[in-house]
Amino acid sequence: IGCLAGLVCLNSQRSLLTVLAFGMSLFFFAGFHQSIRYDSPGPNHVSRFADGGQRYHLFGRVADWPDLKRERTEIKISLDSLAGDRTVPVQGNILLKVSDTTTVLQRGDRIEFFGRIYPVREQVSSGSFDYGRYLKLKEISGTVYLSTLLDVRLIKGNRHGLYRLVDDLRSAIRSSLYRNLSPTSAALAAGFLIGETRDIPPDVYRCFRDSGTLHLLAVSGSNVALVIGFCILLLRTVSISRRKRAVVLLAVILIFNLLSYGEPSVVRASIMAALVIMAGQFQRRYNLNNIIAATAVVVLLIEPAQLFDVGFQLSFLIAWSLIFGVPRLAGLFQRWHNRRWYRWVVFPLLISVIAQLGSTGLIALYFHRVPIISPLANLVVVPLVAAAVLGILALLLADLVLPLFGLMAGTLLNAELNLTLWLVQLMGGEGTPLVETPDISVGVVVLIYLFFFVGLWSVHHKMLRRVVVISGIILVNVGLLISLIQSHGGSSGPQVDLAKIPGGIAGIVQTPGDPKADLILTGLKARSYPVDDRVIGPLLKQRGIEKIESIILLSADYRALDDLLRLCADYRVDRICHARGLENSLREVTAASGRADSVLLLPFTDASAPLAGAGYYPCGGSVRLELTDATVIFTDRLQSALLKSRSECSYSTLVIGRTLNLTHGDWADLTGSGYSQIVCSRVAQFDQAPGGNESWPTGRQDQPDFLFDLSRTGCLTIGGGTAY
Repeated sequence: IGCLAGLVCLNSQRSLLTVLAFGMSLFFFAGFHQSIRYDSPGPNHVSRFADGGQRYHLFGRVADWPDLKRERTEIKISLDSLAGDRTVPVQGNILLKVSDTTTVLQRGDRIEFFGRIYPVREQVSSGSFDYGRYLKLKEISGTVYLSTLLDVRLIKGNRHGLYRLVDDLRSAIRSSLYRNLSPTSAALAAGFLIGETRDIPPDVYRCFRDSGTLHLLAVSGSNVALVIGFCILLLRTVSISRRKRAVVLLAVILIFNLLSYGEPSVVRASIMAALVIMAGQFQRRYNLNNIIAATAVVVLLIEPAQLFDVGFQLSFLIAWSLIFGVPRLAGLFQRWHNRRWYRWVVFPLLISVIAQLGSTGLIALYFHRVPIISPLANLVVVPLVAAAVLGILALLLADLVLPLFGLMAGTLLNAELNLTLWLVQLMGGEGTPLVETPDISVGVVVLIYLFFFVGLWSVHHKMLRRVVVISGIILVNVGLLISLIQSHGGSSGPQVDLAKIPGGIAGIVQTPGDPKADLILTGLKARSYPVDDRVIGPLLKQRGIEKIESIILLSADYRALDDLLRLCADYRVDRICHARGLENSLREVTAASGRADSVLLLPFTDASAPLAGAGYYPCGGSVRLELTDATVIFTDRLQSALLKSRSECSYSTLVIGRTLNLTHGDWADLTGSGYSQIVCSRVAQFDQAPGGNESWPTGRQDQPDFLFDLSRTGCLTIGGGTAY
């Protein structure tokens, strides 16, 4: 329909309607293509094998740059086959999580390894950030956990032709850099030029990330401009026609794309550069807005699902921000354009600020953290990296002419790279200021960008500037008023979010909006994957929790205590209040891990004082939590003493951190217990009532209203002004 409407409008010479119709057609085409890959996987899709039960021999290719987290590395792998009972071809991506920080694996590496594929499940609990959906939008359909990268084997490529030539060229570039530079400088140079980050130390990688300059290690469009500029300077030394020069530049662009693994920003910049070069050859005038729009169309026609890729969105949004905003802000300094202070200070600062503002909305939407120092870091580091890229190209050329010249160029370049690294470490080390942003909707992001572009447009329009300022003031005050109303009309005290975890239940005790919380765990069991990273961590992140003050542990398997200690390190836990029976196990595990002094272990009994401050009371091997408007009792298993004592509070909740295997006697006790609700990790099949009583439930679907099975209902919230 969009194409037909576009053709009709084109025939009637309605240019604006033609663009809108074809644009909507392309948008829906991209959505359709994404839905096929995301919602309708074929019979050989990797999601069909993601059950976590069988161990497979997996073969694939590293599809993205490694993402270094605290104490682990996440790598996106595109699988092509797997072997279980037999070897079958597969399509789709998985997320490989290695319990170590490493940059050894690189984009494009062919690898094989053994592992179990666990499915990606979307969260059914409350909260706006859904980690499972986020992974699926990145086309990740499963997760594999490895304890070490030693379990992964690199596969030597058997490719021929152009790809083999590119691999050999990439190896030659790396060899030249490592011959003439120190190891760290050579690793940085390979990252700046072609995106090879395999040998960059993890701490250096984190400094680039925290300073907001990580994009310099993932080859960007500026690299394309620098390479083309360097080649133009070289071509001026020889006498060739403009047409032959254009052919050489187009060939260089193609090879550089292959060298940089087809990075989205490089593809975008390369297509733009190719269009500009061809426009010059055909003696056609060009408009940068049309150039970047045509580039987006070309990319989306080849790979429609790129529309939903974060890298694609950031690349084009920043490019459009610069094309739209730089001329308008630069016009304010028209009279000083020939001054050095403008060309070397003001103009680079304008570019850095506009690029930062243009990316802030999407960064806040997807990553919830924005580096404050990023504009300053980019203002200082980007020119140094640009000079380094030119120096790297000069070094490669000098080394090709005469190795001695390469050593001389490497000496100078090494000093410049060391200076760049020192500045990045200064701006991206410990204590780097970061703004943690709350979960925001797509509508809010669209509104932010609307104000951003309208604000840039209004630079030379006095009336429009007034409208933008007044509208901004009104919206800010409306937002503050809504927040004030919500804060007064919201919960009056802490609330408990109950969620199922392997073997039991986690209770997150938090005052809404507070980044601190307490955590109650019962029945925690170990799995082949890290429970803290895959289950408990996402629950805490979803609620904006940055610190756990106290963990109250009723029961846990011995093998699960390592996961618990990692959680303590990640969330700076002050104390673990635990049942007396866990004392020896906890002390042994903390001593073995070297964390004996990092967390305080406090055993409790029935005679203990209130735990972790007011509100937590041990009672009969259980813990009673007193909220403002509810009472919650946590117990490890179904206890007759708790069922026979009718609670005085009408909003009392009994939380049983185990699977319930109900008998007829248990059913009678539950019915007369007086609790407003009883929560368990899972309910096994009900038994048939003696004597064929038809009122007795015959299946799990018939369980009573006051009994909550978290394996079916997801999370449950108690307190905070509400009973459920």
